[in-house]
Amino acid sequence: MHNPGSLLRLGLAAAAASLIAGCSAAGSSSAAGPSSAATTPSATPSATALSGSQLSGILLPGSAMPSGFKENKSATLNTGSELPSDSSQPVAASQACQAFTQTAFIRDGGITVNDFAQSDYISADQSQEIAEEIDVFTGSDAQKVMTALWQELGKCASFSYQANGTTVSSTLKRSQLPGTGDDAFKAVITAPVYEGGETIVAVRVGSQVITTLDSSSGPDLGSPAVTYAEQIMQRLQAAK
Repeated sequence: MHNPGSLLRLGLAAAAASLIAGCSAAGSSSAAGPSSAATTPSATPSATALSGSQLSGILLPGSAMPSGFKENKSATLNTGSELPSDSSQPVAASQACQAFTQTAFIRDGGITVNDFAQSDYISADQSQEIAEEIDVFTGSDAQKVMTALWQELGKCASFSYQANGTTVSSTLKRSQLPGTGDDAFKAVITAPVYEGGETIVAVRVGSQVITTLDSSSGPDLGSPAVTYAEQIMQRLQAAK
């Protein structure tokens, strides 16, 4: 099972148990996404699909992270030699927007997998976080997840949740990343109560979906998440 990640974000020095206070549909959920169910399905992965252990080796190593970031071992794991297998596991509508602030935001796609790897890195002062993940799907489920994520992002243009006794009113702006993988998009999340921002990215390569997250207290708003995703994509393609 995915580790959903802490709510260590943008100056919060500790994890927080949060509850969505609201998730308005300020963005259009009917906008055409980067992929659709009509897309020709990728071949169903077989026993030759990359295992969780192999995927872990494709993720960016600690040496690729900024100076001062250390591995968060509790959120770094893989599924070993498990074969690809998918199952439906929708996220409650009341939790969907806040899920985009967590490392395993791919859960908002509504499908879980049995073959994945993820790693997580935290800055020395525990105010910033970088997360990366690769999930292997079967059939056309990777396309379905990308479509679902894009649609859910459209419903979360503005939302609020409680963290450490504070109401966090957030703004989310999504955009596609043409020419990256088979499908790709990013979203930037900001909140006046925090410095900086958070960027999340999803890139589909065949039946695999790469996701990255970068929360930053600086003016870049976590934009390196795009570069991380592109680098992982290149490593994944080279491994095939």
